[in-house]
Amino acid sequence: MPARINYRNYPFLASKREFPKLFIEKPSVLVSINEELRKKTLEVLKDAVEKGEIPIEILSDQEESVLVYYTILDIVKYINDKRIANRIALAYSKTASKIMDKEKNEALVAIANKLGLSVKFNTKGFPRIPWITGEKQNAKITFTTCQFSLPIKDYLLIVSQRLLHDPSYALVNHVVSGGYVHLDRNTFKRLLEEYIYFNIMLRINEAEPPDNPDFISLVDSVKPIIASYYEKIIEKTMIHGEIDARKEDLIVSDKLIMDDLFPPCIKKIIDSINSGGNPSHVERFNLAAFMGHIGLDVDEILEYFKKTPDYNERIARYQIEHILGIRGSRKKYKPYNCENLKAYNLCPLHEQCPGGRNPVAVYKYNVKKLLRKKKQDNVEKTNKKEKAAGGI
Repeated sequence: MPARINYRNYPFLASKREFPKLFIEKPSVLVSINEELRKKTLEVLKDAVEKGEIPIEILSDQEESVLVYYTILDIVKYINDKRIANRIALAYSKTASKIMDKEKNEALVAIANKLGLSVKFNTKGFPRIPWITGEKQNAKITFTTCQFSLPIKDYLLIVSQRLLHDPSYALVNHVVSGGYVHLDRNTFKRLLEEYIYFNIMLRINEAEPPDNPDFISLVDSVKPIIASYYEKIIEKTMIHGEIDARKEDLIVSDKLIMDDLFPPCIKKIIDSINSGGNPSHVERFNLAAFMGHIGLDVDEILEYFKKTPDYNERIARYQIEHILGIRGSRKKYKPYNCENLKAYNLCPLHEQCPGGRNPVAVYKYNVKKLLRKKKQDNVEKTNKKEKAAGGI
């Protein structure tokens, strides 16, 4: 008997077939006119954006979870902010991954099948892979069972999205037979997490928000949450005192965290990665340290490294956590100053960037400059409106 799926935990698996009454009208329209559901939607979205997790506990049942999920998709599509879309998809996928830790194997298979993956769970005849653990003197050999198997095409589809450059997901590092890739539980669960993320991003792209006054009002309630999220990023770069604009003024297309504001040395490293280059250890260190100091977390920094040819998620995460002071000595490292970057031939300029002698200082200067310009533009717009009103 197939395992039963709790859609309260996995609302992204729900469809009209399971919950026809919820789709008589668009879920986002139903939520928009219900005060309690509006409040819960804002709470879920706030935690997803700020904490990177979904507060499942505040949702009473499966129906509420499904309604809130589809409403959030419409909100994110309406706002049209790629960074926020990424945060939402990551929050849902990582929350689901934590819940899947406690699920039985049959439940993981049911989730995969619901996502459209042709997974098999093998109770006999499955491969057992040896692993060596411990130091040389006390080394032990343990065996990992590979009871899950995915068709090669499904496996490659998942890996090709963001795990392509991680050698641990290369086919040569797995048992492949009969057109299937055999996987242990942890690897299979990690692939499910990745596929959930991919599907949610796809659903956001396909979403069609309603042109409805109540829904627009709900979106307006979301904007301060997103503005607050960006303000906190700015606070991390110690320039909060420069902001005296309304929160709504921060909801702009360029969003403050953008490549155009990065100093040339950081742009050079990112351009190298995007063009298929293999950045040096020094380049990787400075990119991670810079991103950490402007407010990005580990998962967001990892996104910049996923295109590197030798990307390994486990190793990259471990190293980034050390640089950010989460592991080891707990010291948060800064990127090199401009003189040292020039010595390593990482700075493409001969002259000094305006704003300081460190990439973070240059970035702060660029953000301040952007905010001053925005403030000036707002003042000019206000003056024009007052003149126009006085001339009537």
